[in-house]
Order: sequence, then structure tokens, then C-alpha cells
Amino acid sequence: MSAKYWSLPLLALAPLVFAVPTPARSDQQQYVVVYVELLPAVQEPGADLLDALAAFGRRRGANSFSVNQEFGRSNFYVLLETWKSASDYQAFLKLDKTQALLKQIGHFLEAPFDERDGTLIE
Repeated sequence: MSAKYWSLPLLALAPLVFAVPTPARSDQQQYVVVYVELLPAVQEPGADLLDALAAFGRRRGANSFSVNQEFGRSNFYVLLETWKSASDYQAFLKLDKTQALLKQIGHFLEAPFDERDGTLIE
């Protein structure tokens, strides 16, 4: 096969081969969705701790941090959070008080936290 037939497809693929991935911008908003399943017998104290975690998060810089109880499954909650940046969220997770609250909440969990986070795209 001649070089003329190979050069066009190779030129078309070159941008894919030589593309440089760009790192995530640290100033982009971070969103976090956490699904929480509390033990039914200790739902109320567990929910109080989730509320305390959200209030502390708002005081420590979260743009928003809400605790929402699912309809029809009273021991299931969804935490919805937005942070100024991923580094702000990571800093919040490292705080001693955050770790203490998460440890307390851990005693009331039916299943581990199911966390889904990402960058807010506008």
C-alpha cells in the first residue's frame, strides 16, 4: 500500500495520540452526593448527627450542605453538598470535628456511605 493512503488516516489520528490531558482546575466547584442508610432502630439520633455534620459543613465553607430524607424509606438519607473547590472539600474532611462526627455516625449506619462526587460543570 502506498504512503499516500497511510498518511491521511495517521494525520487524522495524530491529535488523539498527542493530546495532553489537562488537570482539573482547583477553583472549580465540587459537588458531593452521599447516600446514607441508617439502622432503623437508631434513625433519630443518626439523623441528628447528619444534621450536625451539615451545619458544621456550612460553617466551614460549604456553599450548600443539605440532609434529605427519602420518601417511603425513613432510614435512607441523601446528603447534597457543593463546595468552592475540591481542596476545600478535602480540607473539611480532614478536620478533627468532621472526623469525630463521621465516626459517631458510623455507629448508626446500616451500610457504608455511598459517596459520589465530581466537578460542577456550568
